[in-house]
Amino acid sequence: MTDSNKKQTRRTTMKDIAEALQLDRTTVSKALAGKPGLAAKTRRLILETARQMGYKKDAFASSLMTGKNNILGLVLTDLTRGLFAPFVNSYQETARQEDYGVLLCNLEKSADGQAGAIMQLELLRQQRVSGITFVSNGTARIPEHYYDELLAEGIPFNIVESRSLIEGPGHIRFDHKGAGLELTRYLLGLGHRRIAFVTYSPRMHRHMTPKGRFEGYLEAMKEAGLAPITVFENQHYASTCGEEVQLAYRLLANAWESLPSPTAVIGANDAFALGALHYFKNRGISVPDDVSLAGFDDLYGEMAVPRMTSMRMPVFESGSLAARLLISRIRSGEEDKRDKLTWLDYTVTVRETTTPPKR
Repeated sequence: MTDSNKKQTRRTTMKDIAEALQLDRTTVSKALAGKPGLAAKTRRLILETARQMGYKKDAFASSLMTGKNNILGLVLTDLTRGLFAPFVNSYQETARQEDYGVLLCNLEKSADGQAGAIMQLELLRQQRVSGITFVSNGTARIPEHYYDELLAEGIPFNIVESRSLIEGPGHIRFDHKGAGLELTRYLLGLGHRRIAFVTYSPRMHRHMTPKGRFEGYLEAMKEAGLAPITVFENQHYASTCGEEVQLAYRLLANAWESLPSPTAVIGANDAFALGALHYFKNRGISVPDDVSLAGFDDLYGEMAVPRMTSMRMPVFESGSLAARLLISRIRSGEEDKRDKLTWLDYTVTVRETTTPPKR
């Protein structure tokens, strides 16, 4: 191999950058690690020089010095529905941009319950992850002492969309009640007065998602001085989206004739709304001419025929935000008090299933 080839394959180091800029290595290290204490002009200069010189962080060497890898743990419990797929994508992309990798841990229900979940989580600690994000209500079954142990070991974490009330980390939550309120107000604004809501009964609301949406609906109907029209599932909690579609279909098949002629129907999520759509088609009830229809999440709105109005849950945005906040905490070495609780709003996506009432 020639000297020129050796020079081309040699890895650029922090020492090279420091010598090129006539700065000490500590200053360069701080800039590349994103640590505070440097003038903005100096930081920009170092980062730009590092980019031009083709600097790549040596994750292995860094882990030897800090006892941590440039890896984030991502713990979820509900991948089968696909709701959090956009979250995973944006979380990984944001981490990659900041030179972090991601280890995904899916805590599905198992025979050994909590013990099995803890065993999976221990794998993350063994990999010396720099931080962990816990996502969805299923993570609330993790015992509180586990979170205390993470803090004691200096492993920062944050929590997204969970009932967990652990103090210390940042929490990110979606405003489900606000979404129910906004969607109902939208239908009221179109002129609908008989609006039905299809969901699980209040006693079955194990998750805050459908509960919050239903509470928002009730508040909007009360504001308008209207009586709510509810279609409840009282027995079975569906474990998949397909089951929820079938569940909503059966609920309306059993209840529709006894309802006070709704001009609009809201499903607790897109799966419920799809079940309603199938029922209406089979009955020859036109959507939206006879009945307007809307759901939540915006997972399947584009796949419905006609395309369905839905409240889009900010899942993609929350993934990027969770990664950024966690990495910021890792780099600062201390808890960021500003992100104790962050609320994210839904947005209404109007499509072809909602229109002013014809009757």
